[in-house]
Amino acid sequence: MVKTIVLSLLLTAGISRLSQAQLAPPKDGQALDAIVAVVGNHPIFKSSIDAQVEMILMQRGSANMSPDSLKAIRNQILQTEIDQKLLLAQADADSVTVSEQEVDDQLDQIIKNYVARFGSEAAVEQAFGKTIAELKASPDLRERTRENLIVERERYKVVPPVTSVSRQDVEEFYRLYKDSLPPIGEEAELATIVKLVKPHADQKEHARKTAEAILDSLQHGADFALMAKRYSQDETASAGGDLGGFYPRGTFLPAFEEAAFKLKPGEISGVVETSQGFHIIKLLERRGEDIHVAQILIKPTVNAMDEAVVRDSLLMLRDSALHGEDFAKLAEEHSDDPETRPFGGSLGKIPLDNLGPEQRGVIDSLNTGEISQPIHIAYSENRTGFQIVKLVHKIPAHKVSLDQDYHELEAAALQWKQSQDLQRWLATARRSIYVDVHDLSSYY
Repeated sequence: MVKTIVLSLLLTAGISRLSQAQLAPPKDGQALDAIVAVVGNHPIFKSSIDAQVEMILMQRGSANMSPDSLKAIRNQILQTEIDQKLLLAQADADSVTVSEQEVDDQLDQIIKNYVARFGSEAAVEQAFGKTIAELKASPDLRERTRENLIVERERYKVVPPVTSVSRQDVEEFYRLYKDSLPPIGEEAELATIVKLVKPHADQKEHARKTAEAILDSLQHGADFALMAKRYSQDETASAGGDLGGFYPRGTFLPAFEEAAFKLKPGEISGVVETSQGFHIIKLLERRGEDIHVAQILIKPTVNAMDEAVVRDSLLMLRDSALHGEDFAKLAEEHSDDPETRPFGGSLGKIPLDNLGPEQRGVIDSLNTGEISQPIHIAYSENRTGFQIVKLVHKIPAHKVSLDQDYHELEAAALQWKQSQDLQRWLATARRSIYVDVHDLSSYY
């Protein structure tokens, strides 16, 4: 709901997210055939506009667009580019820089985003006509990534984040945009109790012994990367267990982190147990308080009996709730979900259109106050379990209301206020930083 409101706001007010600008990597060898604008010492090339238009067409799955629509998109992209370059020019004056490692880490994330967007690495390579390695090595993409990081850092410097808004701000936002905000689809307020499937003690012991045997091989000279590729059950196995990039404290599970930060470069830990399984960690490199590590992960397996035990425990909790016990109290005492447990299992308001067919079918089958049968879930990458869901009440589709949707409007108003502050800064910057803009229509 917040995303819907904010999207409408951005389209209405013409405000772009500068940190997400220039996501499309230019094609190597693409001619920089014209400079369409100059901001400070930074040119904006026609080919950059074209690359971003191409990305938009690719995302929409269509190469057909009316001339007027293309013109509007090009002009919108140009304005975003100008805003980006204004911040970049100010960053030059403020001597803002980013490290090569920060660029590397951001490139890794960009590639992950492409894979998530297109569905697979193969689809990304087909879309851009390059291998993943070629994409990451592209000088133009690297420089563009560096620029975006500098711009983001400068933006937070010149326009500090807004952390709160008053009711007056929310009411002003609503007054300005209520007629242009889209209606809200049907929602449901839900609560849940989650129980995770835990492996039997014998299976944990088997996984531990497997990890200890691997550790013994490593201590007798086996290659860590080769052993990770052969035995690790983590998604990083194909990369020799390399987690990629540098990570600060607070990133990993506590036991993993405690062991990893004690290592010296090249050292290997003992077997470390976490909720994910049994880890063997190798410290590849340390930079200050950030570490670059690889791991071998062995996970205890679960069987049908383990799942049956968890399912039966949820059936008992459901029965208790149906016989009068407070669902929220049961969630606080028994749920394995740390995010919802402190709030009595509350999931808040969920747009029903965002649910998959199976989830939607469960919610549609419930009346207000009813509780579902246990539902099998993939709780996280490494854990499975079951949940029961209570339908607190359904909210029919409706126009945005200040009373009914205040918390969502508050979140949208926070972003709106931040955008207003940025627009004021950009207006001032245009008066002090050199800007020369050509008419785009003369190039098409």
